[in-house]
Amino acid sequence: MAVSSFYIISASLALIIGTASCSLSLTPDGYWNRVFPSTPMPNAIRELLSPSPSGSGGRNLTNSSPPTPIFPTKACCCKWAAMSGYPGLSPMNCPPNNAPLYSLREDMQPGSKMNVTMMITPVALSGGRFFPRQRAQAIPFSTSNLTAILKMFSIQPESDRASLIRETLQDCEAAAIKGEVKHCATSLESMIDFVVAELGTREIHAVFTSAVNREEAVKVRSYRVGAGGGRMMTNKVMTCHNTVFPYAVFYCHNFAGTRVYMVPLVAEDGSRVSAIALCHIDTSNWNPRHESFRVLGVKPGTVPICHFIVEGLAWVPN
Repeated sequence: MAVSSFYIISASLALIIGTASCSLSLTPDGYWNRVFPSTPMPNAIRELLSPSPSGSGGRNLTNSSPPTPIFPTKACCCKWAAMSGYPGLSPMNCPPNNAPLYSLREDMQPGSKMNVTMMITPVALSGGRFFPRQRAQAIPFSTSNLTAILKMFSIQPESDRASLIRETLQDCEAAAIKGEVKHCATSLESMIDFVVAELGTREIHAVFTSAVNREEAVKVRSYRVGAGGGRMMTNKVMTCHNTVFPYAVFYCHNFAGTRVYMVPLVAEDGSRVSAIALCHIDTSNWNPRHESFRVLGVKPGTVPICHFIVEGLAWVPN
């Protein structure tokens, strides 16, 4: 057993070292091509590498707000984040009346109806752009350096944006809860390294919630689950959620027993959305005050709880 464990650990270290080698001399898209030579970079990720007119690598956060992301609208509020201690989404990061839509697995059966607000942009793109790894590593990333960060990006300390940035740092610094693996990726290269190491392979790809046949406007629509219903893609996944920061930072995490579904949604006007949903099979360790239990009328550990990935991406094996 000891020899076997040694070889497993050695193989994992070799995978990580091989992934990270020579990365400092590569651009982010060059690093992608090195790690995933046969997998084209999705447009939604490529958009995050585009140059920004603000000069900060992202939108000018001092006088503009990020566009409205894809947020379902069924739960009442976002206080669930503070009550549950569930990391990755602080109350300030979630507009009122736009909490994630929780559902049960049976809600993904063909013909099931749900009211969802959708706006399809490249869904990973809701804030800043990725800095190359070297530039990101040169910037302090901690609550103790918040003042310096705000000054660097000309953000007023008493502004709402500053509060959101503080909460992003706090979420990233918080210890993982039981059963969670987490990492805040401050560059695309950092995200790739973490995902490859945790999933144990380079044979992976990123999936997003996306429009199928037309652009979506921001409005509540009644969708029904299309033919075939929710189709399970895999039970091995790493999810990365966008955060509020002057440049792109993604909160990547996973819980054991998480399964990924592709759910076809069809609106009354014929608009179709290919939605990615996560189902958490074991919720016995979740805080009993988690908003999902109130919304669904269930108790911890009794049934799997599902939700759409509304802002971010999921990494799954090929």
